[in-house]
Amino acid sequence: MEKREIREMLLQVEHTRKRLLQPFFSELGFALGQGQPRILVLLSERDGITQRELSDATGIETTTLSRTLDRMEEAGFVVREPHPDSRRACLVKITELGSRQAEKVRKGFAVVDGLIWEDFSNQEMADFLSSLKRIKANLDACESIVIP
Repeated sequence: MEKREIREMLLQVEHTRKRLLQPFFSELGFALGQGQPRILVLLSERDGITQRELSDATGIETTTLSRTLDRMEEAGFVVREPHPDSRRACLVKITELGSRQAEKVRKGFAVVDGLIWEDFSNQEMADFLSSLKRIKANLDACESIVIP
């Protein structure tokens, strides 16, 4: 099996997943490709975290995250409040509307997860997860790459 084929298939799977979810997310008022659904779900689980913590948890660059949070704040999904211990930081909190939308997002993710994992055994899913974790660990061990 070629490594390229695996890489391409992973990209195709993610593209198809996004294509299936995008109309649903658009109906909920989310902008395309900004990670807003993922941000809301994370805040519903860990409300009142700093933008830095949110950036680290989502893998979204801080400048991109800041612009995304501006849009989410305008839509009424989140609010930013001054951090009680730091004049430079703020806490990002989910609103009641954001919490309702996060629950809808969870349901959308669950539907697509059901499609993805149909006919897979628990052992097959565990093996796949283990492989992905190994791939992630290999990548995390690299500071940079040198291409000859």
